[in-house]
Amino acid sequence: MPAAATPPLRDYQTKGIDWICQQLQINRAVLVADEMGLGKSLEALAAAEACGADRVLIVCPATARRVWQAEIQRWLGGWSSRVVLMEPGTKITDIKLCLDRPQFVLIVGYDEFSDRQSQLANHLRSRRLDLLILDEAHYLKNPSNRTLALYGHRGSGTGVQASAARVILLTGTPTPNHAGELWQHYRTFWPDLLKAHTGRALSQVEFEDRFTRYRDTPFGRQVTGSKNQTILRHSLKGVVLRRRKIEVLYELPPLILQDIPLPAPGQWLDRISAPVRSAAAKLAYSGRYMTDDELLKTLRNPDAALATVRRELGLLKTSPTILWVQERLASTEKMVLFAWHHDVIEQLRRGLLEFDPVVVTGESSPNARALAVEDFQTRAGTRLFIGQILAAGTAITLTAANEVAIVEPSWVPGENVQAIARAHRLGQRDSVLASFLFLPGTLDEQIIRVFRRKADEISILQGDTHASAA
Repeated sequence: MPAAATPPLRDYQTKGIDWICQQLQINRAVLVADEMGLGKSLEALAAAEACGADRVLIVCPATARRVWQAEIQRWLGGWSSRVVLMEPGTKITDIKLCLDRPQFVLIVGYDEFSDRQSQLANHLRSRRLDLLILDEAHYLKNPSNRTLALYGHRGSGTGVQASAARVILLTGTPTPNHAGELWQHYRTFWPDLLKAHTGRALSQVEFEDRFTRYRDTPFGRQVTGSKNQTILRHSLKGVVLRRRKIEVLYELPPLILQDIPLPAPGQWLDRISAPVRSAAAKLAYSGRYMTDDELLKTLRNPDAALATVRRELGLLKTSPTILWVQERLASTEKMVLFAWHHDVIEQLRRGLLEFDPVVVTGESSPNARALAVEDFQTRAGTRLFIGQILAAGTAITLTAANEVAIVEPSWVPGENVQAIARAHRLGQRDSVLASFLFLPGTLDEQIIRVFRRKADEISILQGDTHASAA
């Protein structure tokens, strides 16, 4: 094992590195789907060194580029000179020079592949890569431009992945919503693994027929859930490594989930415009008669009225949330808050200035993001971290806190789990209390109910057990 990795690797990490190296001798691609906080990036880097990879491409969320650079500096100091970050302002000519080197680690954000005519993708397709690491691989669950750029068309051997001798996929949430989200990975890397059950590789329709619940509508097939998860998990066990904290990190204290009803602000209905009030009432009424999957689909529709309901509910929650946080911080040292909207985050920041809060949103620069995390982790006076779920819910560690509160939950269950795992991960010494804040009788309460049930369904596919509930 690589001597550069100090402090000593944990036993499960050593086994994970061995598993990656062994399986990459049999299969070109593997998926490491360990729960968040177990050190997947370390294992991938150590495996890269152990396999002798000289030309490495790491694709990750834009906010994680500097995190990967720091991980390389920490664990593989000898590789630091190889690292090239592609950030805003980086010239494509500089990247071309990088690709001409015999040794490099190029770290790129997924957003670089969102353009249908990505120059970077075109250059990478023509170069040889020893290893491609796809961090947060669930970003490729849909047939988007970036998925096409990285994976290519089915059976065409195109896409950046075709240039890589080996591929490591990393994600703690391989199926954020349902089993159908494994399809893009299956068709690209492992189309033969289901032949024992079917006699041949499956098309997307056949994959969904076998492993998802769905309904056909005039607008196409609508996947609503999963089925036959045990069969799918067993079929992919040779290429997927999934371990839970409870199995390998015995000293990690438990995660406790609880729902917290907030006191409704006085005359709160009067604060909402009539059209928004009408839309909220209509959704609340119809939601009583919807299945969880139907409600989730309704929530995700790009509906302007629904988006406004979501935002105004978030704003209504800020005042009672501020009072609740003030009470909680009288008995706990630090806390992490997650929300969705920028104006909700800003109101929370202003109302909680006494706790010297730091904020990370999608508008935070990589340097500002890193400084916010460092301040929260190391400065006693910085007692509050306020993050936007999509911007701060992955690739950072916030173990200085043992309380997390979801003020505005994501409507993708896996994203809430990812956010909570910023605190409940390796390095945490106390049990973590995760609270979902809601206004009783509103859309918030319905979202939390659906999130809990959907998360349970996802956990069956991934072989997980449940966190304890308060």
